[in-house]
Amino acid sequence: MRSKIGVEDALTRTQRARRQDIVAAAISVINSEGYATASIERIARAAASSKGTVLYHFKTKEAVNEAVVRLLYDNGAACMTERITAAESYRDRLRVYLSSDLHFIADNTAHVRAVHRILENAGSDIEVPDGVLALRQLLASGQQHGEFGEFDPHVVAMAVRAVVDAASLHFTAHPQFDVEHYIAEVVQLFDKVTKP
Repeated sequence: MRSKIGVEDALTRTQRARRQDIVAAAISVINSEGYATASIERIARAAASSKGTVLYHFKTKEAVNEAVVRLLYDNGAACMTERITAAESYRDRLRVYLSSDLHFIADNTAHVRAVHRILENAGSDIEVPDGVLALRQLLASGQQHGEFGEFDPHVVAMAVRAVVDAASLHFTAHPQFDVEHYIAEVVQLFDKVTKP
């Protein structure tokens, strides 16, 4: 994803609000009508705005897509980081990592579905954060402190990400799915996998 550092800081409150409205409209249109339908014109209508206003703020449809993807990852990271760092042990951090990530997905299915559709159609042009690296470091640190057993932290981190990513597809496709049961089972599963 192209760097946008400082862009939001330089905007007025009104400009930030307008950008937020456009991104929210894009999420809504992509989620409910699909990626192909989400033209700049359709997003502008959903945002009660004009095509010119959308292009003033984002220049291209690709820039709107990047903003939608970046917002999901930024919000997810903000939701998870505070909870994870508040946990006292590495084992609790792993539990919190899993439960907070999965709850975030379950609470934001429209946004998650919109991002899935963007990445399916324009994925190679949009960089997403590497979810494995930080998790691998958490697992390796837990091993060094004797809280986790012997395993390859990279492989287990990849397995965690695979379970979370699969859940994001399943949760969005099955709104009646028992999320709490799934989370409890996943936490228990990785508790056993990482046991000393």
